[in-house]
Amino acid sequence: MDRVQDKQALRDKMKQIRSQVPAASRELQSRAASLLAELEWLAPLRKARGRELSICCYLSFGDEPDTGYLLRSCKAQGDRLIVPRLVGRTMKLHLLEKHQVLVPGLWGIPEPPGDAEEWGSERYVEIDAVIIPGLAFDRWGGRIGFGAGYYDRLIAQIRAQETFRERDHKSSNFPAELGAIALREQILEERVPMEPHDFRVDRIFTPDGIMEINDA
Repeated sequence: MDRVQDKQALRDKMKQIRSQVPAASRELQSRAASLLAELEWLAPLRKARGRELSICCYLSFGDEPDTGYLLRSCKAQGDRLIVPRLVGRTMKLHLLEKHQVLVPGLWGIPEPPGDAEEWGSERYVEIDAVIIPGLAFDRWGGRIGFGAGYYDRLIAQIRAQETFRERDHKSSNFPAELGAIALREQILEERVPMEPHDFRVDRIFTPDGIMEINDA
């Protein structure tokens, strides 16, 4: 079995596992992981940067970990929230306004309407943190998503913007930090099969604690 087949087999397995997590457990785990992310990551990051943050976060759907807790916490701290909207194979980012009405998008995923303020790619360098979705994660920061590549392309664009700005001395921004909140059922002991275009997250928060990323 090649790497692509390995990844698809793992996706199928993890979809089934995640779908079997009871709703009550998913909500409790989501809340605990989100609280940990706020206390141990985002709050110290605000302090280090001396300002509110610009945070890109997915809007949870179905049996994903619920990001609502984290979004509300960040909003209360004055952070700017940037959320995705899918247009075919393209993912656009939009500023999430207070009391923004969300609409069902591709596959029924909640998203801002098309006329919401867009966060263009020229502003990707302003993003401080990205909350990354995934079906599964490993202890080396590896992740596997649904296979559409939306976040692979987004992170590649963010890193390209950061490199361009740094090379031209046009920005003093720090690189965007990548984090994930995950259910304990989503954590693998073995490595996620990775391809050259795949990226790793910097930190993973579960209801059981912060996962220390092993760079080996």
